[in-house]
Amino acid sequence: MADKKMTYGLLGKNISYSLSPRMHNAAFKHFGIDAEYKLFDKKEEELDSFFQNEVLGGQISGFNVTVPYKIKIKELLEEHQGCLIDKDAKLLGAVNTVRVEEDSLKGFNTDGRGFYESLLEDTGLNPKDKEVLIIGAGGAGRAICFYLASLGEDAPRKINCFDVDTKKLKSLGAAFENQFGSGIFASSDEGELTVKIAESDLVVNATPLGTKEGDTMPFSSDLISESIVLYDLVYSRETELVKKTREKGLVASNGLGMLINQAALAFNIWTGKPVDEVKRVMTEAVRSER
Repeated sequence: MADKKMTYGLLGKNISYSLSPRMHNAAFKHFGIDAEYKLFDKKEEELDSFFQNEVLGGQISGFNVTVPYKIKIKELLEEHQGCLIDKDAKLLGAVNTVRVEEDSLKGFNTDGRGFYESLLEDTGLNPKDKEVLIIGAGGAGRAICFYLASLGEDAPRKINCFDVDTKKLKSLGAAFENQFGSGIFASSDEGELTVKIAESDLVVNATPLGTKEGDTMPFSSDLISESIVLYDLVYSRETELVKKTREKGLVASNGLGMLINQAALAFNIWTGKPVDEVKRVMTEAVRSER
């Protein structure tokens, strides 16, 4: 009897725009792995059932996690006996990749490293000794903040974070202080945001604003000065923020490079295949459809 085809996928909400199936399925085909990558587009009230029935029920061999469930999945893994979370996911406070093993699950986070590799490759900016402002204190923003702070001698000089959600900011600030001591500025005040943008070398949009045409920008592009590099995690389209920053002749990148890097790292976690080769295949798959 032939082995059953393995199922992988992306867990999130309103994720029909995702490029992840295209990339992962191209990689499965390239390596001759009998597996399929799907979208698990779930509402909040469906999350517990998905975890209990499909994940713990053995229907899925592994999955990625995107907004808004990265922190929630980490909490579900922590609550379930036998589930493990690797040191990066613990440090970053969120899980974006889950590997299903015979008798347990293990959570990882490839967002931080994926962002860092893309930042170096796609903007040419090394954040060492720079001042960084992250807009958005959710799963992705939190992961980037903690990963950059963990770089030791290669870490930014200062990391600031802004979010209109004060609860998320307080959680991030407390976790950051517990791990690294003082050093992060976190605010929900738009007046302070204006000041921090002007002081920054790198501004990161870690909110979903810009994913849909007609979305408001997370801040006015008029605040971007000639000394700032912009990185927008939205990858499904070129956001107005990226467009207007580039119109000024400045360096701006969308999140496609981060998506590819973190996806290649996740694929390696599931299959053991070399990251560089996986990344090449995934990049070709994305470019062939554009």
